[in-house]
Amino acid sequence: MKYTLIINAGSSSLKFKLFESDFNVVAEGIVEKVGLNGSFIDYKIGKNRNVQTGSVKNHKDAIKKVFILFEQNKLDINSIVKIGHRVVHGGEEFVKPVLIDNKTLLKIDKYSKLAPLHNPNNIAGIKACQKLLPKVPNYAVFDTSFHNTISEEVFLYPLPLKFYKKHQIRKYGFHGISHQYATAEAGKKLKKKSPNLITCHLGSGCSITAIQKGKSIDTSMGFTPLEGLMMMTRSGNIDPAIIFYLMGQGYSAANIEDVLIDHSGLKGVSGLSDMRDIMIGAGYKIPGYNPDRTFVIDDKKSAKLALDMFVNRIKKYIGSYSAILEKVDAIVFTGGIGERNKDVRDLIMKGLPKYKVVVVEADEELMIAKKI
Repeated sequence: MKYTLIINAGSSSLKFKLFESDFNVVAEGIVEKVGLNGSFIDYKIGKNRNVQTGSVKNHKDAIKKVFILFEQNKLDINSIVKIGHRVVHGGEEFVKPVLIDNKTLLKIDKYSKLAPLHNPNNIAGIKACQKLLPKVPNYAVFDTSFHNTISEEVFLYPLPLKFYKKHQIRKYGFHGISHQYATAEAGKKLKKKSPNLITCHLGSGCSITAIQKGKSIDTSMGFTPLEGLMMMTRSGNIDPAIIFYLMGQGYSAANIEDVLIDHSGLKGVSGLSDMRDIMIGAGYKIPGYNPDRTFVIDDKKSAKLALDMFVNRIKKYIGSYSAILEKVDAIVFTGGIGERNKDVRDLIMKGLPKYKVVVVEADEELMIAKKI
């Protein structure tokens, strides 16, 4: 049996799926809290799901432990014939999947400054696989590549054109692998080969894409994954003059960057970092989930405010993209929040035209496997 391994390395996590040649999944899971206390691996091999606890020092160690799990369950790692990696930022340079060599790694690393939470960890996962299975080819599939169909008048910012020509400052868009998969699956459900869609990837990171005849024509994330929607810890769109004002108040550029990326969004407004807690605080029920806190009046107010802000911003993007597309076959929801939280979907759709709603379970790993 020959296997394809797909790795999706995050800042403190590592998702993996092992596929047979017919794309049947034989093993999958996630290593959580990489490099932190309380590390564990939640995995499924065959029909059996298990959790293994123990220290995981870094991404190399995470992959090593995944390989040990495979061997313990009689999955021969020497039968892995190729490895695919999700890479978040490929700039204008990478518009298709590529076979990775040292030169390619150096080029990918150039974009780490534009995706500091993502590219360095993607690279760490690649290097770990290269070291542990040196004879197996590794491929990179880029989140930005799906959005290379966006036209110039859309991807350019209204800045002096020299900033684009000299510094490549433009909208790139992200979550492309997820949006591409959601588009393909929604097309199957709608029985339309090239549908017009508004795809909403709602999770820890959030983005919306306008899909015309199966292709991305606009998307909410931009030069970096910070632009666009309000997210779990990221601010999304704000008045850029706020940054200069805060600098005048004594905040450094590094302080402000940290606030916008890690301490804003739903967490910044509500003080909560789990959407389930925010929903409960706002008065909704999450079956099977018991929060480890009680909510006082101020907690409830801030949770409802955060939820209202989140929904409002999504509605505005849907409205603007529906105007661009003119005809919309469906609104597609994917990602952890988009797939699992019907209350959020209902709040978003309330008051909008009676669009068809399609829910797609995200499977970036399958999309990557099919592209390499």
